[in-house]
Amino acid sequence: MRTEVIKADTIDEAVNRLLVELRKDTTSSRENSIYFDGWDGLGASAVLQAIAKHLGVSNETSARPAGLQFEKIIHIDCSKWESRRAMQREIAEQLNLPNWVMDMFDKQDEDDDFNGLDQGSRTEIAQVVREIYQNTQNQRFLVILHNGGNEEIDIFNFGLSLYGYANSKMLWTFRGRFRLDPKITDNVKSTTTHVLLSASRSGRDPQELWSYLVRHEAAQLFCYKHNHIFIDSAVAAECVLYMLKQYCIGSHIIDYDWAIHTSNYWVCDGIIPFADIDKAWKVGDVVQHEVRLLNIDNGLCSDESTIVLSSHLTKLAERMPYCISTATCGFVQSRFSVILGNMSQHSHGLRVLKLSWCTFSFSSPPFLCCHSLRFLWLEHCQDDLTMIAANHHHTDADKKKDDLDNNNTARSCSCFQNLWVLDVRYTDCDQILSARVMDLMTQLRELNVMGAENWDMSHLQGRLRNIRKLRVTNSTCFFNNNVFSEMESMELLDFSGNHITQGMTSLSGPASLKTATIDGCDGLKNISFRGCKELANVILKGLSRGLEELDLSGTRVKILNLGGAKYVPKRIILLDSEKLRAILWPRSATESGPENCPKVVHIDTASPSTSAYGGEAPLAHPHADLSLHQQKEEIFKGGWQISFTDTRFLRLVSPVKESFLWVSSLHIDICTAATVGGSDIQETSDKLVQVQQHASTLMDSNYRDALKDGPVAAMMMWDCPKIYTRSVEYTCIIKMIMHGHGNKTLDDDQAASTTAILFPDFIGWRATSMHVYDNAYITNILEPSQGWRSLTWCRVERCPKLHTVFTVPQGSVYNNLAYIETFWASQLLSVRYIWDTTVEGLFFELKFLHLDHCPRLIHVLPLHQNYWWHPTRLETLEMVYCGDLREVFPLSPELQEQDKIIEFPELRRIHLHELPMMPRICGRRISAPKLKTIKVKGCWSLKRLPAVGRDTKPPKVDCEKEWWDKLEWDGLEKYHHPSLYEPSHSLYYKAQLPRGTVLR
Repeated sequence: MRTEVIKADTIDEAVNRLLVELRKDTTSSRENSIYFDGWDGLGASAVLQAIAKHLGVSNETSARPAGLQFEKIIHIDCSKWESRRAMQREIAEQLNLPNWVMDMFDKQDEDDDFNGLDQGSRTEIAQVVREIYQNTQNQRFLVILHNGGNEEIDIFNFGLSLYGYANSKMLWTFRGRFRLDPKITDNVKSTTTHVLLSASRSGRDPQELWSYLVRHEAAQLFCYKHNHIFIDSAVAAECVLYMLKQYCIGSHIIDYDWAIHTSNYWVCDGIIPFADIDKAWKVGDVVQHEVRLLNIDNGLCSDESTIVLSSHLTKLAERMPYCISTATCGFVQSRFSVILGNMSQHSHGLRVLKLSWCTFSFSSPPFLCCHSLRFLWLEHCQDDLTMIAANHHHTDADKKKDDLDNNNTARSCSCFQNLWVLDVRYTDCDQILSARVMDLMTQLRELNVMGAENWDMSHLQGRLRNIRKLRVTNSTCFFNNNVFSEMESMELLDFSGNHITQGMTSLSGPASLKTATIDGCDGLKNISFRGCKELANVILKGLSRGLEELDLSGTRVKILNLGGAKYVPKRIILLDSEKLRAILWPRSATESGPENCPKVVHIDTASPSTSAYGGEAPLAHPHADLSLHQQKEEIFKGGWQISFTDTRFLRLVSPVKESFLWVSSLHIDICTAATVGGSDIQETSDKLVQVQQHASTLMDSNYRDALKDGPVAAMMMWDCPKIYTRSVEYTCIIKMIMHGHGNKTLDDDQAASTTAILFPDFIGWRATSMHVYDNAYITNILEPSQGWRSLTWCRVERCPKLHTVFTVPQGSVYNNLAYIETFWASQLLSVRYIWDTTVEGLFFELKFLHLDHCPRLIHVLPLHQNYWWHPTRLETLEMVYCGDLREVFPLSPELQEQDKIIEFPELRRIHLHELPMMPRICGRRISAPKLKTIKVKGCWSLKRLPAVGRDTKPPKVDCEKEWWDKLEWDGLEKYHHPSLYEPSHSLYYKAQLPRGTVLR
């Protein structure tokens, strides 16, 4: 790698020198990648910006100077680093790639949100890489890159190749936004970068050059968007100079805590002058966020308050013609002497004051006469009365006599009336937060308390209504419950590492809260940020074992990260959480038993009006089963209840599939939100498609004649068995609420309008029950690739477009639905098959089979040649209004040739109603030795009843006499004779149908 220092006193001189470098023919030298470091890190970004502007003035390649005829100028500003994905998006935008390519970024980002992948870990999209390569191949281009990351980028991985006959080039830098760390150039690799250039002054005065470069670097901040916040480049330059000067003056002895207080210094000391103080703080926050002088951006450095400068820049900063007025800013550190009360009597204009390791009288502190004070920081300070008491045995009464909280002193504490920021660390001065003093702090915007010992902070209740940021950390204090809830302007709360001695068991925040950090805090039992509609960032670490409940309902939290918590709350509530995409669980919840998981989890991401466990929308349908709804509430009220509109939300519970779900009763609910407006959402491979708002378009409107005998329930002889529960202690109900219609899954025929549900494999392994209902658009349910291994109870009803209930994956060899005991299908107007193929190991645990109002159903379950796998445990068979049904259990050709008697040893009850096309139940002959009840009506094609057992009580048969008289029998020796049954004939009649009609 060639290294060279160029001489330049201005940005333009450096631009001209770099343009010469870019003109060179590098076909043989392969010096295509050039790094520019600026003047000790300053000015590099401004030079690259100027080059991009210079070459972009004319879009005509021929109009550019010789050697600079690049067909494409790709200017990528990633100085504020987000991720490799964000950089790839920037390249795609520069190349004007088509919309379908740009849409890939949104789709992949959305999918990564559901995976809980943080922004910094998102990498390139392979298909976009190919599109970029195809767009730029055989063209000569120049890449200008502002790299804000810590690693050099090989742009070949993004689809941009510098080599070949086109002789493309790249000019890049790590610098920008005052990123002045001299060690960053160590990350420039000779394997991908061939030339490393830096600049030094030619003849210009160094202090003048310094000011010139700072102004140009600050001007770069003006180029960025800041939510309509105007950033004056001169103000930005002053802010940076202020930081550099403070660093050079006292960084070796003073802890400035830049990460927290940078904007506080700027605003309180008047560096950012605004009549509107709220606007001043917004500008300060924006500038702090944009400036990279502090290594605190995006977690790029472990030391969050470090400024690193080259020795050259340090000397320049020390001599620069800029001074911090001692009349407005003071930092005092005194470990060996006492500060007298009159020390600051001549500092009436003091605006910023930090006292570290100082000893003074807390009853008469030296800052009382500082009437202009805006920022007060006390750290490791001691009361001189404490020292005197140690030496002269003063009594407690003597010390209390001059307490800061008495009436006389309070009147003299006018310095607190203008205070904006108060920071008290490891200073035993709880008087400063007494009720009387806090009543004076009407303008306080930020309060930081660290290391307080046995402080009574209940006085905060109902006060500090102007506070924006509140941090109470590493303290042992007494609080009241919900002490912060009335701080109606608070945006940030940091409550970490505290030990609550008494009083507070519940912590809540105001509606204005945007960021909350809770770490540790022994003694807390309940944390509730319910209704904090602006809350988007919640950091939870070291939660105590005693935490009972965490409620984040109605917030904007996108990813709930519990990964840093040793223990999880016993209850987690996330209702009305439309922004939620993922939960990151700690290892204790994913790798051990269910006792380390929350006992109760309520999540609703669907809509404010639809909850996971109340106000169930499908109850609006006239044929909804109220008792079933009540049954769900009763079974699952004490467990996990999750409601969402996208199957990717199932990834929320995937991590606990080996712990909590392994032993729990997992119920799946799939329905349409009848009371929630729909919206079209694009489909992905495992995403639940949407249907539009559900209307009463179900069976009773399309097949109203089928209900001539009354409501559906009136046709049934037996109620549906209760939902199966594997565990009463651990339960989970997952409700999928579907919106929209007309979308297609990747597995469906693109020419057909189909809508399918695809479940991840762990749902197939863990689900014990499923209810699919009131869905106007779903066409089939795709079985997980490894089948339904635990499903025991299944009910599907009122889905008029469902044509196949379960679609078996091609080549499946698993025992699909091998353990199902109850299957109930009702009002499926279009369904032709329950199962679309013959599969071995199916339904052999089935006990209860019910189908009603499925007019197009042809058969239920085709049986494999190994007839031992048929439903030998079937006890109840009920079929009602299935006009096209030919056979319940059709036999495979091999079984038909054998002409064997199919045994149903446990079958006790049969109800067949209006099945005009069905000649048989299963094959030509079946046997049911325990049969007790048979009810048949309108089954004129059925010719045979099951044979009964030897010496068994005759089953009761309720049927039409005309039908009974035409039955076929095998004889007494086959236990198939009219004398072995007890028939009764109600006043049934066979209605005369109009000519040319069919029963549909």
